[in-house]
Parts: sequence; structure tokens; C-alpha cells
Amino acid sequence: MKKRRSINPLFIVITITVVIAVVITMLNLFGINTFQTLSGMTEGKGNSFNSVSLLESGKAYVWHHKGGNIEDDLEGVANEDVFFTCITGDYNFKNKEKEEELDYPRSIWVSSSEDADIPTVTTGDYLIYVSDTEVPDGIIFERFADYGYTIGISNLIKDGSGHYYIDFSDTDEDDYKYFVDMNSDASQVVDLDPITRLYLDKAGDVKVREDSVSDGGTVLGLKKDKSYVCQFYTGTYYQDFRMTANIHSFSSMERFISYDYEFMHSNFIVITIPDYFKSGYYFVNGVGLVRYVSDADAKSYNGKAYDDGIDWNDPIILYNEDGTVKYDPSDPDFEEKQIEEHSDPGVDEEEIEIENNSE
Repeated sequence: MKKRRSINPLFIVITITVVIAVVITMLNLFGINTFQTLSGMTEGKGNSFNSVSLLESGKAYVWHHKGGNIEDDLEGVANEDVFFTCITGDYNFKNKEKEEELDYPRSIWVSSSEDADIPTVTTGDYLIYVSDTEVPDGIIFERFADYGYTIGISNLIKDGSGHYYIDFSDTDEDDYKYFVDMNSDASQVVDLDPITRLYLDKAGDVKVREDSVSDGGTVLGLKKDKSYVCQFYTGTYYQDFRMTANIHSFSSMERFISYDYEFMHSNFIVITIPDYFKSGYYFVNGVGLVRYVSDADAKSYNGKAYDDGIDWNDPIILYNEDGTVKYDPSDPDFEEKQIEEHSDPGVDEEEIEIENNSE
């Protein structure tokens, strides 16, 4: 009786590898995005889609199709990806996405390898929201200031001497999670023994002082993706850590609620961008971040994940020195409130009218 010849496992591996290589080559020849296709096969999802049927409930997207028409793209499969997910990045307000206040400043961290995935919306694009359970009573736009690229630490606090620290375990052993992006290499610091204040004195040659710290408590002046030796102090003892400035950092700045949307005879609504919005980053209804470029900045925008030629943090709501609101275009009754606030409470309008009539 003849022995059955066994197949060499190495031969099987080589054969499969060759087949995959041929498939990839053919896909590329036909102009199909190989990475995206294979990623979709293995994970079942991505950040961009060519069909409205692939959009998930509870997420926001930007429709962008240069020269295209949204009604046409709703009827079938587009010849390119036209729906782009508003990604979240890492953030320190998990499960409190729609809340207005926290004990700590609200921060978003997006790695430099992913910030290009934040979709851009301009005139001609559509911001859309998908839900199979509800139509939002109001769409929350939380605006985040853009502080560029830095290490994965935010919300640094200045002490009386002008040095900066984070609350490491002031009231709770997990305080650091409000200051440190735990998916960045800055997470190394959590291995330190619990201490109330963890000081950051230098990042490379940059001294962490008022002129090198943003309003969001991030270290400024660092080059994207460059590695730095960062000097931390537990008490008066130094602890050096090597960290990379590969985090695009954002901090909460303003909050608005809009009630304007349109149904599209599909599985989503189109959210109207308020006309008073300025170029900036907006966290849409607690589900994802969008980069809005106004008409005033559209021509100069470089089309990249970061453009230091645009003021992304120009405030919409203006305040007086005493903290009262000076100007708020999002409040339809603002002017009326201002008139009432500045009117003389000691003068009775009815008495004025009687006096004028008697004359």
C-alpha cells in the first residue's frame, strides 16, 4: 500500500504568501486602496466609506465629494470614499461626553499618525449624524482649542514660583488620567510612586515656564514627532523620561447648542453649521471631532492636519474683564438682554410716557 505524501507546511505558507501578493498587485492595478480593503476585510470597518449603508448609528460623519452630489451618493455606491468619520482620539472625559463641566479641564489627544483622519468640513460639504434611536433635541458643539504637537501631557498647573506640575494623586490615585494621555509614551510616569504633585521642569532644551506653556497647559515649542528627554521631579528628586512630541493636543474652549438640521430621506440627518462659527475644532454631540474651515480661511488653508497660518482658537464668545459676557452671537436674545441690563432701573418707562404726553 502506497504511503500518502504529506504536504510540506513551508510550501503551504509560501503558496499563500504568493497568492496574497498577486491579489494586492491586482487590486493596486485597478486603483483600489489595498490597505483600506484588507483592513475592512479583517476589522469590518474603517474611517471612510463609499456607501451610506456602511455608516454606524451613534456617530457623526462628513460627506465630501468634490464635483459630486449627495443625492446621487445616497442612491448607490460612490466610486470613491465620500463619508468620513468624526474620530474621537483619546480624551479625559469618558462617559461625560455631553456634560458641560468637569472637575478637571477637558482634553483631547490625537496621535500625529491619526490627526489627518479628523475630517474637514467646508462650504459644499455636509456634517451628518446617524442614529437608529433618536433625533437630538439639540446638537452640542464643544469647541476645542488647538495647541499643536507636544508630548502626551496637558493641563499643567503653575505654582507660585512659576514652575509647572500635574496633580498626580492629590485626591485620588488616578488623578493623573486627567493630565496624561495613557495611549502615549507619557504613560510611563504612572509607574512612579504616588505623589501629590509631579513637576515637569524641562522638555529637551525647553524650560517649562509661562512663555512655553499654552492656555491648555501643554508644552509649546516642540517639533512634531521629535524625541525629548523630559525632566520630572518627585519632590526634589529628578526622574528623566524620553518622550515623543507626537500628540496633537486640544483643550475645551467654548460650547454651543444648535437646533438646526434636515432629514435626508436616508439613515441620517444633516446638521447645519451655525453661520457665526469660526475656523476651529468642534466635538459634535459627544461622538467625534470635526475640523471646520470657514469661508474666510478656505483659500489659505493648507489642507493638512495642522496649519499654523490659521487662528483655530479665535474666540466666538467675548468677555469683559470682570468675566461677564461682552458678545455672544449664539444667544438670539443677547442684544435684548444687554439693553435690559444697561437700562436705568430707577426710571419708570410708564412715567416717562405720561410726562411726554403732558408736554
